[in-house]
Amino acid sequence: MQNYNSMFKFFFVFLIINSFIKAPIHAQFQPSGMVKLVKGSAVIIRNGGEIKLKKTKFNIKNKDIIRTTQSGKVLLTLLGGDHVFLAPNTEIKYVENKGKKGLVNILNRNLNLKGRLLARIRKNLARTVVIRTANAIVGVKGTEFVTEFINKTTNVGTIKGLVSLTSLANNQSVELKEGTMSSVNIDGEVLQPSEFSGILMRDFEFAGEKMSGEDAAGKKIKLD
Repeated sequence: MQNYNSMFKFFFVFLIINSFIKAPIHAQFQPSGMVKLVKGSAVIIRNGGEIKLKKTKFNIKNKDIIRTTQSGKVLLTLLGGDHVFLAPNTEIKYVENKGKKGLVNILNRNLNLKGRLLARIRKNLARTVVIRTANAIVGVKGTEFVTEFINKTTNVGTIKGLVSLTSLANNQSVELKEGTMSSVNIDGEVLQPSEFSGILMRDFEFAGEKMSGEDAAGKKIKLD
């Protein structure tokens, strides 16, 4: 009986130690979201190597780079249900880090952008999303919007909700309401908000139909 109890205790301790050893390994490989090829071709660059995307969902990880070709379009779905649609000739680097605000654990997610994207971000205090270009930061507060970085200029248009645009050169900032857009130009100046321009919506398709910026402003957009 004593031997039986000793074996039971040993087995119980083994299970506890084994669970502690395995937990960090599983956490390390937890995906940050999923990406799916919509059209054309695109790749993920991970640890210096390229992975060709297909029209099936593929898990992304911290520090992955997603790059579309001239004909490529990609749908990225982050944990929590945030959607990011990448236009052709676009590249983003996904970078996440964990923080804390009071008693709440925060997951900060940064998308470093070259090219153009359309995003639908849910309002969630525990998961933040920030778009970064070479000259600007786009702050997201639960909204749908388009951002592009082309010719050393950042352009942002709000479809629904509210977006903040800040220049990295001088910290000038502007808030963009539904149906408005603004830019940070090559000199780092933040332009005054103006009416949403349809040119930002080029190459984007929704439910098989292309939609102009004027039609999109203030309307719900289906990304898949």
